[in-house]
This record gives sequence, structure tokens and C-alpha cells, in this order.
Amino acid sequence: MDIFPCEIWEEVVRKLPAFDLINFCKSSDALLYLLRDKNVVIDFDLGGCFDIYKEELYQNFYQDVGYEHIRSLNINKIYWIGLEEIRDIVRLLPHLEELRALDTILGMRNDDVVLYKKLKKLAISVEMDQFTSTREVYRECFSHLKSLCIKFVSKYRADFRRVYYMFFNELRKLDELWIYDADDLETQMLRYDYIVCNLRSLRKLVIKSKTNLMLLDYTPFGLLKIYERRRRNNSTICYVKFDIPQLITLRKRSLSEVFESRTEKSWSIIRSFLIETPCSFETAQDIRKIKTIKNVEFRELSFFHSRTCNSTFINSVIDILLSKCSKSLKKLCLTFCILQEGNVEQTEKQNVFRHIINNCRYLTDLEIVSCTNMEPVDLNEECVKVPCYSSAIIGAYELISNLRHLKRLRLEVPSYLNGNFLKDVFLKCSELQSLQILSEDTNEDLNSVLYSHLNYAHKLKEFRFENVHIDLGRLFSALNKVIPSKLQRIVVKCDYEHSMQLWPLEKLLKRNCDIIFLAILVSKYNRHQINKLQELLNDFKDHPAKVYVAKTTMTPEEDLVIPEAHKDILYFSTDVSVLHFSDF
Repeated sequence: MDIFPCEIWEEVVRKLPAFDLINFCKSSDALLYLLRDKNVVIDFDLGGCFDIYKEELYQNFYQDVGYEHIRSLNINKIYWIGLEEIRDIVRLLPHLEELRALDTILGMRNDDVVLYKKLKKLAISVEMDQFTSTREVYRECFSHLKSLCIKFVSKYRADFRRVYYMFFNELRKLDELWIYDADDLETQMLRYDYIVCNLRSLRKLVIKSKTNLMLLDYTPFGLLKIYERRRRNNSTICYVKFDIPQLITLRKRSLSEVFESRTEKSWSIIRSFLIETPCSFETAQDIRKIKTIKNVEFRELSFFHSRTCNSTFINSVIDILLSKCSKSLKKLCLTFCILQEGNVEQTEKQNVFRHIINNCRYLTDLEIVSCTNMEPVDLNEECVKVPCYSSAIIGAYELISNLRHLKRLRLEVPSYLNGNFLKDVFLKCSELQSLQILSEDTNEDLNSVLYSHLNYAHKLKEFRFENVHIDLGRLFSALNKVIPSKLQRIVVKCDYEHSMQLWPLEKLLKRNCDIIFLAILVSKYNRHQINKLQELLNDFKDHPAKVYVAKTTMTPEEDLVIPEAHKDILYFSTDVSVLHFSDF
């Protein structure tokens, strides 16, 4: 191991995620010193790393890692670690300045608050009734805090006044605040206006809520809204501080004005249709500063929409995707209507999707979902969803396998598509790690393709499949053929299946000890069938990190038993141009 000087090894391992770093350094006694190198472990990121459940985390820090050098620790979504163990880890780090512990058991209890005295940056999930410390304690423990991300998971029977007057009022040096009201079982909203009014030093404010957010205008406080995303299950709005004189110059550009390029005009048309921000927060911030997209390089674009299934919007979307601004695009969400060549100008009518993927050849995440347009079929009937249909959609799906850098694929597959395109995806997209498939209508041809060819997806870590009917025995048999298996999370959802044989599932769990989350939802199952399935799953739950559930359905009230870390795969929801609080 001494073929390279220490400086080279140091530079190599600094690029590794923390869990890979631990395993790499432990592979040889000659490399263990790197875990104690200040420049290597100063930023220790374990956020969302499900593999770490195999390790005794505190023992690793105490025995192997140079914990005295750690300045930044990320343990977001490590939900299975006990409260005392997390506290012991935080106490162990004498120079810790940044702590990210969202969706863990750590919170705002009295014994937790005293751990935050030296922190400049903090991210935690809390219950509202945990705020029982005095004003003086908050003032002392948060005297250095500059950035705070706080997620309220429960507001049940809370004293809101204590939170506003005794906690937020003491965060005098705070210049960045992220608030997530994740309690969708309560109707009482947080008082964001009071918080903004009293924290005049804020330069960045991010608000996310599972309850309906009203129009919040904070321009009198110099905070401009630059990002907005509203979904049925949550809404996100982001504000950034601007000097008051700049506020006067920022105005909405009229479509009748002269644009420098066709791309600029297309972007203005898209923004006029969409309330939501199509790009990522970082890009939206850049556009706000320079007031043009001329030299912008998009990384994420989402054109999931509710009322814009028309040629004007679609042609503008295609203009953007074929422009130089999209050449570095990594994540893309499209709807069926965008793929329909009948809506595209004649000069660009052939192989629209082929042109898109040729221009955006570095895509790692692709989502294609049905349109949400609502059109009346009969004047006497209520509005119903009219699905888009075109041979161009079939052709587009067949071209997905040309995206050789693809890692995550989320598709809604119409009933007229047989799923044969998936075989090429498995064979050619060698980096594919996450696959989510939804078919709202019965599609046995799609099922057959998955049963036959799923074994080619060698790097698959996450798999979600939803169809009206699924032969669970054949599906789990197909997953058993994936060698070597890297599966960690599986969700299967259907209305019914004919005869569930338990041995393929039992074999899958025996062969794949690293499956940390497994949800089987069959709406037509009776209580006896669900209990029998759950008993089998319970036999393999040998660690607190593992979550195995069998249910007929999953409602917001029932999903409280599911850790937040797994809700991104439990539901068929978008992940493009979404502001993740775990990225704080």
C-alpha cells in the first residue's frame, strides 16, 4: 500500500463517502491512519447511508475515526440509532460546528439543547412539545448559530407561544432558516409571519408545509420569492434577501417585449404558464441575479403541470430542452403530451425525444408521467382525465436505453405499451440503480417483461412496481435471479394477485440480508392473508433499521409507522427540481 505517497492517498479518499471511506481504510492496516487524518474526516457525511446499519456507529467513531478533527457531521435519516448513542457521538466531537440530524430521534429536549452550544449550523426534527427549556438556556446554547433547519413532525397540544417568543426570538445571529411543517394531521399553521418579523437578520428563508400555504409576501422585509413548488402533499417556497433598491427593478417581463433569443422567449412562456419553478433552487437563484437565462446551465428541469397540455407550452418546453442551456442537464421530468409530435412545430416534428436525449446526453435521472389535463368528454358529465396517446410515446420509450448514464428511472407506463423497451434499458443502462414503474391499468405484457428480464438489472438498489394485478410469486422469483444483488428497498403495490407463494419471498430475504425496506401492498387481501405475510416478514427483521410491512393500503394516518427516510419510495412522487431538506 506504500506505492503512493501519503498526499496522494489523502486526495483519493477525500472523494469517498464516509461509509466507503471506513470500509476502504479498514481493508488494510496500512490505510487505517487515513481515518485519523484531519483533512480526510473534517467533513463526515453519513446522511441517508442505509449501509451503515451494519456498523456500531459510536464504536467506529471512538476506536477508528479521528473524531477530534470532525467539524461537520451528517447523520440525516439514520433513524434507527438510539437517542443516548446519538448524544454520546455528539458529545465525543469537541470541535463540531455543523450537525445535520434530520429524521433521527435527536430533537429539542433539554438534554439535546445543551449539545448545540458550539454549533454554527444545525438541522433537526422536533416535536413541538419538546420546547420546555427557558429563554436563557436557548440564548446561551444558540449564541453561535447562523443556519437552522427545523422540521416539526408533530404540533399536538403544543404551546405555540413558547416556541415563538422563547425560542425563535433568541436566534439573534440567524441568517438562514429552513422550516418544514411535516404534520399533516393538524390544521393549525405555523406563524411564519411572526418569525420573519422578528428575525430581521435573515438572508435566506425556506418554508415547506404539508398543509396548504397561503400567499406569503415578505417583500417589505427585503425577502424575495425565487422558488415555488406546490404539490398535493406539500408546498415549498424559498426567499432570498435583496437590498430594497433592487426590489423596484425586478418586474415581470411582458411577452410583447423584444427577446434576445428564441430560448429566452420560450422560458418566459413557460413561466407564464407555470406557478411552480421548473428548475432547481440554485438555478432559480442564479436567474434572479442575472435576470436572463442566456448563459444558464440547467441541471434539473421539471415540466410536470396541471393545465398546460397545449402546443404553445409544449413547443416552448422543447425549445428549452434543445437549447445549449440544457446540454449539462442531469435530471428531467416530462409528461406524455410533450412527447406527442402532433403538438410540435412541423420543422421539428420528427423524433422529438431523440433530439432531446441527443442534446441532454448526460441525464442521470429521468421521469415520464401522464398528463394531468382535465377535459370534458360529455357536456353533461364531470371532467375526466383524457390520456394522451400517440405512437411517438411508444417510440420515445424505446429510446430511453440510449441514455447510458442513467441511474434513476421513474415511468408511468400506459396500457398500450408492452414494456419490451425495459429489456434494452436493463442491458444498456449499466448504471441503473433505481427503477419505479406505475401502470394504472391492467398490463400483463408489462408484467411478463419484468418477470423475464429483471435479472439483467445487476446494480439495482431500489425497485418500486405498481400495477392492477401482479403475480407476486413470479416477481419475487425474478428478483431472486439478480446476481449479484444490491437491492436495499422494494415496494410492490397492486389490487389483487391470484395465488401468493411465500417461498420466493422467503428465499429473497434469505439471500439479500441488506434489504432494509420492503412494503407489499395488496388492496384485495383479507386480514388472514396480510397477517400470514407479515409473520413471514417479521421473521427476517433482525435489526431496528429494517422496516418490512404488509398492508392492504397505506393512508397518511397509517404511514406514521414508516420512517421519513423511506417515504420517497413508498409513494410514486417526483424527485426532480425538488428542494430536499436533507440537502441543507
